[in-house]
Amino acid sequence: MTHRPPSHTVLRMTFLAGLLVTGLVAWLALTGTDAEARLGPGVHPVIQPNLKYMGNASCAGSGCHGDDKAKQQSGKNIGDESNVWAAGDPHHHALDSLKTPESKKIADTLKIADAAASSRCITCHGMDVPKEKQGEQFTALDSVGCESCHGPSEKWLNPHADAGWVPKQRAAGGAKGLLDKFGLADTSDLEVRANTCVACHLQIDKDMIDAGHPALEFEMYAYDYYISKKGKEWAIHWDEPKGKMIDAKLWATGQAAALEAAKAQTAAWKAKGWDTKDADGLVKVYEAGVAVAKKHFGSDTAAGLKAAAYTPEATAAAAADLAAAAPTAANIMQRRVIAFGVTALGSAAFDGRGKEAPDEFWKAYDIAIKGEAGDAYVSAVKKLAELAK
Repeated sequence: MTHRPPSHTVLRMTFLAGLLVTGLVAWLALTGTDAEARLGPGVHPVIQPNLKYMGNASCAGSGCHGDDKAKQQSGKNIGDESNVWAAGDPHHHALDSLKTPESKKIADTLKIADAAASSRCITCHGMDVPKEKQGEQFTALDSVGCESCHGPSEKWLNPHADAGWVPKQRAAGGAKGLLDKFGLADTSDLEVRANTCVACHLQIDKDMIDAGHPALEFEMYAYDYYISKKGKEWAIHWDEPKGKMIDAKLWATGQAAALEAAKAQTAAWKAKGWDTKDADGLVKVYEAGVAVAKKHFGSDTAAGLKAAAYTPEATAAAAADLAAAAPTAANIMQRRVIAFGVTALGSAAFDGRGKEAPDEFWKAYDIAIKGEAGDAYVSAVKKLAELAK
């Protein structure tokens, strides 16, 4: 099963739209809201203020997640995640991106003395943890580390090392139980994952954009596999299920989460008297995606779509409907969101039939994800859908 164009043969990855504007300044969203109060839509805070953050070093030991090779435990390959993150995960560089000339220029415009020390920036570029909630091995240099996505490890660090503990807790209380009881964000749950991602990767204050920070968009199939605009290959440190049409689930669940986040962004801009034209346009793109998801997979919520049934026929039909929206995309961000969505659905259609997507599919992908205005983009997106029939 292939989830990448043949020109990228080392890792399963994805293109992150707007990633490189010299260095990694565009990597994660700056935010204008306090970290302790800001929530991913309906899931969990970026920082959970009632639990301690033990730090990346507490996860990175040999025999934990710092081994040279992964081993099987609870049905997954685990053991080398910390090493993979340090060597090839872009989140490892999120804090460094605040120290570039581009970031300094943005900070100066916003009258921020030091972006790397400002809560407004490190909410998403690092972990803005209150001093009293920092464990002995916590350091502000951890960047976007383990606990940024998985939650503060005070209550789950020791027990989760036991084989079968996480599956047992998941079976007993689901993702909500893991979060409420232990502070553990179960990112294997696609709804949790989507809402965790959009908390930083979609919502941003307009004055940040006006100051030079790239605008934000999100498409979960794309963000889940890591490919950079300039060909840098990033590594993912987790296993995805094989042969389960995961790409369609990633797209559909992500669309629902992104729609809610985009609506929240529009509301925030409107409340502050900012022009919401661009934010409104992004809402419309996600509304179109969610309408396609509901038509073919029966739900318009992240909870419903993560559990929906996906067939090759349904995903191929959804790809065709989404591709029909390509001519309506108003800018490069919107065009990329649609292109990645059609790719995800087409990839899932091939997966469901037990086939590899042909080179012709990935050639069309290479054109489509550039997001350039014009007939070449529209034709490439429609070609992706046609090949998936």
